[in-house]
Amino acid sequence: MTFRSLASALGVSTYSFVYHFGSRQEMIDAILEEGVRQHGETITGVDVAAFDQEQFAAWYAEAFRHSLRDANRTGLRLQFEAGALEPIDPDIGKRITTSFAEWLDTVDRWLQRHGVDPARSRVLATWLTDTVSGLHFGYLITGDHARTVAAFDVFIDAFVREAFAD
Repeated sequence: MTFRSLASALGVSTYSFVYHFGSRQEMIDAILEEGVRQHGETITGVDVAAFDQEQFAAWYAEAFRHSLRDANRTGLRLQFEAGALEPIDPDIGKRITTSFAEWLDTVDRWLQRHGVDPARSRVLATWLTDTVSGLHFGYLITGDHARTVAAFDVFIDAFVREAFAD
């Protein structure tokens, strides 16, 4: 991440960034904290484990749609960039990795609470979180909101059917 790429993505000058944040690290910290906050808006304070299958699918669909808001598009891009850099740049921290793991764990716990074997639940949770990440990436590339939402809707129905298939 550079001042120039971040400033450009957010539509401000690099001078504004330097002046406001003081350092590259302070700027990255602030941006990533906001990205994690946005990513967690739909999960914070929600007792996901209490949802039945229909409620879970409806909640996740709403959370997914929320993540595709125009205001989140730059944040999504920066999360992908930071997530790719976290393993190789210790200054970035582990915010994105931690946020991703929290979603994975939430889905895993929900599946287990509803009787899915722990070994299978982790695979299914990975399938869901990785698919959502892939849909986010596709949306960033294409900008096709309607197609991305339609693909998610097909996926979440298939996910719930597979998770609870006999």
